[in-house]
This record gives sequence, C-alpha cells and structure tokens, in this order.
Amino acid sequence: MADLDDKALEIVCTVMPQILEGMTFGMMVADPQGKLLYHNPVADRFLGIQSVTQLRDIPNLQLQKEIVRAAISAGHDDAVSRPTENCISWDRVVTVDNETRILAIRTRMVRHRDKKYRVFFIEDVTTLRQAERNLSGEARAGIHSKDPQMLRAIELIEQVAPSDASVLIQGESGTGKGMLARLLHDTSQRAHKPLVEVNCAAIPENLWEAEFFGAVKGAYTGAVGDRIGRFAAADGGTLFLDEISELSKPHQAKLLKVLEEQAFEPIGSMKTRKVDVRVVAATNQGLKDAVERGDFRADLFYRLNVIPVNVPPLRERRSDIVHLANYFLAKFGGREARKIGSEVKHLLLDYPWPGNVRELRNIMEYASICANGEELELADLPQDFVERVQKRSPTSGDGDQSGEDERDLLANLLQKHGNNRSAVARELGIDRVTLWRRMTRLGLSNVSEV
Repeated sequence: MADLDDKALEIVCTVMPQILEGMTFGMMVADPQGKLLYHNPVADRFLGIQSVTQLRDIPNLQLQKEIVRAAISAGHDDAVSRPTENCISWDRVVTVDNETRILAIRTRMVRHRDKKYRVFFIEDVTTLRQAERNLSGEARAGIHSKDPQMLRAIELIEQVAPSDASVLIQGESGTGKGMLARLLHDTSQRAHKPLVEVNCAAIPENLWEAEFFGAVKGAYTGAVGDRIGRFAAADGGTLFLDEISELSKPHQAKLLKVLEEQAFEPIGSMKTRKVDVRVVAATNQGLKDAVERGDFRADLFYRLNVIPVNVPPLRERRSDIVHLANYFLAKFGGREARKIGSEVKHLLLDYPWPGNVRELRNIMEYASICANGEELELADLPQDFVERVQKRSPTSGDGDQSGEDERDLLANLLQKHGNNRSAVARELGIDRVTLWRRMTRLGLSNVSEV
C-alpha cells in the first residue's frame, strides 16, 4: 500500500506543473514569514508579481494586513495576535498594466510534516460582481440607484479607488458628488486616514492660504497659536475640493504647485512641509468650458482631470425618481412608511428636479411628516410644488426638459418668494452660488433681490 501511495504521489508530482500552468485562476504559495515560494502565470497576470520575492512587495496590495482584516470580518477569534489557519476570502480591486479587475482572493494555512505554507487562490470576478450589482441595485456608501449611468459612475469610482490618481467629479448641485467622493475614499487604501472636505466657494479670499496651508503663531494679527491647514489635516488621506471652479486664478496657481510637489510652507514659516494627499475635486459646471473662456487654468484642469467622473442629473435618471422617493419615505417614515400613490408617481416623473436628489429628499421629508393615510396622495405634498408641476406642459417621453421650461419654473419660484434668492435656493435644495449660475444661464440674472 505504501508503494502504491508513493507511486500515486510520483504521478501527481509529474502532472502537477502542467495543471498549475493551465489553471484559469491564480495560485501563490508563501512561507509563514511572507516569502513568496511559488506563483503560476495567471497570478502574475493578475498581480504583476514576476520579480516579487515577498508578499509585502506585491504592488497595490498589503496582503498581510488584508488577511488579518478579512479574518476579523469573518469573526475568527484572535485574528490579530495569532494568524488564522481557517480559509478566509475577500474581494480586492487592483489595477495592473492599466487594466482594472475585481479579484476574489482566498487563502488558508496548510501543514506538511513539520512545516507551514500559506496558499492563495485568486479569481477574476469583475463581470460577476458588476452583474450582481446591476441586478440588485444595491446601495453603496449610502448611494441608492438603479440607473445605468449612475451605476457606471459608481463602478468607475470603485475601480480607480486603489490608485492615487486625481479624480474630477462633475455634475449639477444635489446629484451626490460628495457621496461619490466619500465612496472613493472609503474603498481606497487611504480609508484609515482622514477625508477632509473643503467647499472652495465658502472660503474668503483673504483666508484661503491659511485655510489650506495653515499658519504659525504670530504670522498675522490674531494668530495666537499654530494653525493646521487642510493639506496637513489630510496627510495620508484624501482632500475633497468641492466647487473647485470658484478658486481665483492666483489660488489656482498655488494649488497646482502643491499638487505637483506635495509640499508647501505654512504662512509665517520658512520650513517646507511634505504631505501625501490624494485630491478629489468636484464642480457643478463644465471646467473644460471654463478653461476655454480663460476662467480656469488649463494646467490645473489637466492635473485634476486624470479620472473624469460625470454624475447625471436626476431628470436623466428616471428609473431612480420613484426608487429614491420610496427610499426617503422609508427613511423618514420609519415604521409608518407609506406607499406612493399612482397620481403622486406621475407627478414626480413629470417634474424636472432642478434641485436633483436633494430637492426630492426635501419633498419626501415634508410628505412623511404631513401625510395621514397609508398611501401618499397629492394633498400630502407641498401644494406650491404640486401647482408648479401641474402648470408645466407635459414632458417628453425621455424626460428631457427644455430651457424654456426650466426658465419658467425658476421665474415662478422667484416671483413666489419675492425675488428672495436664499428662499428659492432653500426650496430647490441648492446653494446661492449654484442658483446664481442657473439664473445667469437662463437670462434671469437681472432680477433684483429684495
């Protein structure tokens, strides 16, 4: 029997190299100290490990940490102090040779006589995971969507998250640009470091440098102590620059210098501070058009626009309107969440949603508080909202809205609130800067504010 076992083992050892070379999934073997002892060609293609000798040197991966993290998530006891020998698995997004994949990684510790080996199996599940998400319409990082355009934007964010490339998110106010920036940070290798958000439109010109670069004690009147800037606060993490188009030309030049050098001097200091910051920028207007007009530096635009992500407005995401309305009703209604009646559904689909998801959220919050019955009716919605929609001419089948319709809608809102722009912006769920841009585009900027 022993002779037969030895013969069988000899046969297996003879054919195993061909089996390993021809597998459709990757395989790696390492010792307990992380020395890479073997990998097949598929593992090299997935991870780019041809010349790697240690697990810690695999590009874009931190396998030792990821094993512990996955073991903790799986509920294995003592996963930190004593590495588990159980089989554990997790998904990982990697980019090799400009190709992004979602890989399912499985690993376990095996024993042979008095030695231990860690074995990895790696499978490309990109198509499978994308199909699962498209079918389920699941929410990621609080983003609820079934719309193909929005799902593509989410997938792109997840694909580029492991890299350090700059990302420019463009879309109207209220479409969820900030949530996409948070998703990018949370799925990146910087997730354990800070995400620092800055609204560039809200920073006064004279405080810009102190806000971004910080200042030392005594640098200016009122500087009674050292002040840390946004770049220093985001060191090792992500800096999200919202409304990037609002930066003045001089500040654009200073921002570009810091992005290129990853270094700056706080106000009043001669000492250069190095930082490691990934920048994600967002704007609700086309930066390329701003570059052509001369309002935005071309070199800064190309530095920020490495990975462009376009977020569609809600009026172009008709499959999301009722889906999001139901979500908000459930969120605000709790146990008393109501269903949406057919009349309300038609009304919601007929409206162009200039305030996008933020405006829909406001309407549904009002309805969840004021409705009485189990089914949402027109009487449960803000009446001025119902009247605005009913006064509009029917929209086209594809949900597009003409500029004239949008202009009439905004003009009616201005009249309703006595030209009080703050009140109009609040009702639309947008800020005053966005409202002013929209008024200018529609030829309403000459309306005097009360």
